[in-house]
Amino acid sequence: MLISTFTNEVGNRIKIKIKLQKDTGTNFKTKDKVSFEGVNICIIGPTSTSENTITLQEAKELHILLGQFLKK
Repeated sequence: MLISTFTNEVGNRIKIKIKLQKDTGTNFKTKDKVSFEGVNICIIGPTSTSENTITLQEAKELHILLGQFLKK
């Protein structure tokens, strides 16, 4: 698990936790349930929490796009 705690641009303490997590999803076309190894992302702030598990491929694409976006 990776954890980062920092103060954001508006002065709030934020914690981000990232870990590997096994999960299941449904194939859109076949409706079959599929198990996969994914990435769980949890962002915790003083008044809210956001959590999502995405596939490894989705995590890789998000990493690439964030890198491109933040370069600008």
